[in-house]
Amino acid sequence: MAKEEKKAPLAPEEETLMLVRKLWRAEKWRRFWTIVKYAAYLGILAGAFYFLTPYVQRLIDAVESLSGGQIPPELQNILEQLK
Repeated sequence: MAKEEKKAPLAPEEETLMLVRKLWRAEKWRRFWTIVKYAAYLGILAGAFYFLTPYVQRLIDAVESLSGGQIPPELQNILEQLK
């Protein structure tokens, strides 16, 4: 014979406590996934910077070679900031 346990109705305090625990659990998971999401964004950003660095350097070198060695001071400041 299968045992059937009937759950007694919970007191309002116990029911509230259960709901609060569920809310806290959901909040913990939300925080965890938010941290994972931002870590992924930072990883993608770092990877894009690492990938694009050689191309930016080639562009800087091309601009320097086209100007014949004489770079206007404004462009020189921008190129120094990019390096």
